[in-house]
Amino acid sequence: MPLSNRVGAGEAMKQDFRIFLDFSRRLWTNRFMLKMMTDRELKAQYVGSLFGLAWAVINPLALMAVYGIVFGYFFKTKPDPSSGTQSYMLYLVCGLIPWQFFAQTVTSCADALTKNSNLIKKAVDFPSEILPVVTVFSSVISHLIGVAVLLILTVIFNGSLSPWTLVIFVYIFFIVVLTVGLGWILSSLSVYLKDLKQVLGLVIMAGFFFTPIFYPASRIPAAVLWIFKLNPMFHVVEGYRLTMLAGRPPVVNGLIYLAVVSVVTFAMGGIFFRRLKPGFAEVL
Repeated sequence: MPLSNRVGAGEAMKQDFRIFLDFSRRLWTNRFMLKMMTDRELKAQYVGSLFGLAWAVINPLALMAVYGIVFGYFFKTKPDPSSGTQSYMLYLVCGLIPWQFFAQTVTSCADALTKNSNLIKKAVDFPSEILPVVTVFSSVISHLIGVAVLLILTVIFNGSLSPWTLVIFVYIFFIVVLTVGLGWILSSLSVYLKDLKQVLGLVIMAGFFFTPIFYPASRIPAAVLWIFKLNPMFHVVEGYRLTMLAGRPPVVNGLIYLAVVSVVTFAMGGIFFRRLKPGFAEVL
């Protein structure tokens, strides 16, 4: 590569790094607004509804019942012997809860800017980067309630919890980092690409079937297993089951891969959002 090209690439990387640092600074500066808007988002979701926050419990349990009957009763699907449980229902909900958090949060993030277009158009220098973060943080509350239910079910079916169960909070942290990065990318793209939500729905549906949620990973042919492992949610679902149900330490390589993908996505998402942000008010 010619010297001039290397210098140009180095300057571009430095500029992106400065953009990301400034982006992170703005998030910290607006942390109180972030908290206030997260509270408002939670109230908008649950206050006034018949069951309120109980929906965070009802939804995964309803899905567990439906998928459990279809795959556990009709198709006779069994948990992997190494999963640490004989209950297919528990095995299923342990995969469904993290997947639902990821899928619903990413889908909601795609609308974060268009739903709040008045704020972006009318408020001078409004920190629009916090909007996808608000969506993620409000979803985390619901997910933690679902995790609490999962812990109770694990005690009921397995009799106890392993100390390795605490590792799921490491997985939750990296899911949050990943979804914030994806949220910045998808929300900024949706301003310019109106069909993105429909395409995203298809991708999420495909991701559900390509993540070992209702079937064990041991059934995936060895020749294509590496393709499935490119999906970061593969490692999240397997990590939840391994640490919570089997009571074993996580697969280190999988956790490292998840961490790297999450952090890179977070950084690239911030840079991507900041580069597209100047045109938001005009397009919206």
